Amino acid sequence: MNKKWLLPAALTLVVFVALVGYGDFGDTVEEIGSLPVGYLFAGLGLASSNYLLRFLRWAFYLRVLKIDAPVHVSALVFLSGLAMSVTPGKAGELVKCYLLNSRTGVPVSRSAPVVVMERLTDVISVIIIGLTGFALLPTPIIVVLAVALAASVVGLMFVVSRQASRLTGLPILSRWSELLRDSQEGFKELAAARVMVVGVVIGAVAWFAEGLALWVILKGLGSDIDLVRALPIYAAATLVGAVTALPGGLVGTEGSMLAFLQQSGITRVGASAGTVLVRLVTLWFAVAVGLVALLALRRVPVLQGSVLKNKET
Repeated sequence: MNKKWLLPAALTLVVFVALVGYGDFGDTVEEIGSLPVGYLFAGLGLASSNYLLRFLRWAFYLRVLKIDAPVHVSALVFLSGLAMSVTPGKAGELVKCYLLNSRTGVPVSRSAPVVVMERLTDVISVIIIGLTGFALLPTPIIVVLAVALAASVVGLMFVVSRQASRLTGLPILSRWSELLRDSQEGFKELAAARVMVVGVVIGAVAWFAEGLALWVILKGLGSDIDLVRALPIYAAATLVGAVTALPGGLVGTEGSMLAFLQQSGITRVGASAGTVLVRLVTLWFAVAVGLVALLALRRVPVLQGSVLKNKET
């Protein structure tokens, strides 16, 4: 196993053992095994729809920036990025820029704004999902959503401002200074009101699907919870995980989801089983899809015509 996967693998093992143990090993395993297969496939289907919708947003952003890439290459590059979900803060998703460059010749500086704006619009979209049950939310969840929203707005304003280019002089960013300066125009194009609205709407529907997956799985386990409560729980837990910046949001996402579910009246066993299953259906299913896409992309030849066209533009 590559060393870079050791930390996520070790963390995952520790977290899952802790989750199952928290709900009592025997009871939690029995609860997980009691989930009807239909509910499991429904959860996987909802997670898949999340990836499809986010790919459509990725393709839309590429079109806005006039980046030429065949659909099959673009799809494999996007899906390959899912394997990077277990990198701290999903920063590894920038590998999509290098994969796109290696296959089509698109300069990394041209596609980098796409990845950054994906992350920003994802945060805004998840917050919107979290606010669906605002009146029912406990104070900790409201605080998480408010902080994340403020950080997203500040981040968006910064990346399109003149001050952003000044940071390229800092030692930690100097090696990427040229890339960041070249990307500035792309950030401005993607931050246009019309483009932002489309990106956030697609993102909101995509993340609604994953929040719905949590609700479906809990229903399959016999845990009674309203959808308007399950959605903000999933959103808040996702944001907590993102704030921790640990690979895949591990520890933060599971711990907060477990706590929020129990606060909502779900039993310890039900909360443990539901958290384990939804993370398998969302995070680890995404990683598996990403790894398969990476292997498939390695078989795709470099597209010489696209390379020449993209380098000229």
